[in-house]
Amino acid sequence: MTYLLPLLLGFLIAFIGIIPPGMLNMMVAKISVNESKKTGLLFGYGAGFIVLIQCFLGLYFAKFLESHPAISDNLKKFAVVIFIALTLFFIYGGFRAKKPKKEVEIKSKKNRFFYGVMLSSLNMFAIPYYVFASLTLSSKNIFDFSTISNLLFILGAGLGTLLVFYIYASLFRKIEHKVGFLIRNINFFIAAITGIVAISSIYKMISG
Repeated sequence: MTYLLPLLLGFLIAFIGIIPPGMLNMMVAKISVNESKKTGLLFGYGAGFIVLIQCFLGLYFAKFLESHPAISDNLKKFAVVIFIALTLFFIYGGFRAKKPKKEVEIKSKKNRFFYGVMLSSLNMFAIPYYVFASLTLSSKNIFDFSTISNLLFILGAGLGTLLVFYIYASLFRKIEHKVGFLIRNINFFIAAITGIVAISSIYKMISG
């Protein structure tokens, strides 16, 4: 269980963070439909490779911040602001998702792996996401920044990311009509989760 927990935590954090429809997810689906499932997943592997690096950097910075109590105490207050901002961001994304969107344009048809690497590298949200997620888990004493925990967390994050890409590549077109409500409102579900985290963090600060 000691080894399983960080693996599951990494998996769930990554899955929750990347499941809302976005550029990477929709690109995986688009390539899979227009070309093949294999090339769509190849793009996903490239994007997932960068996620591993982003998760590693997020844990590295989180460990540094936790080892500096003065910074960490202020960061906990800042983290509440971040989670509130995330809640508002996902609510905004939920309303925006209801508006008609332009088709995702595929500009390059060369090596899909490196195309995934390139687009995933542009996602500046990933590193701070893993920083604050891991710090929140650590503050609740369900995650530590030991080497083995970090490695398992990163592995779990990679698996969670690839599972989402696999879902988009394999099932999105087949079940789109069945899960339309979930797809349209998934940002609101994520907003509810981040909102609960923000409220619980505020409560903990006040009661503590």
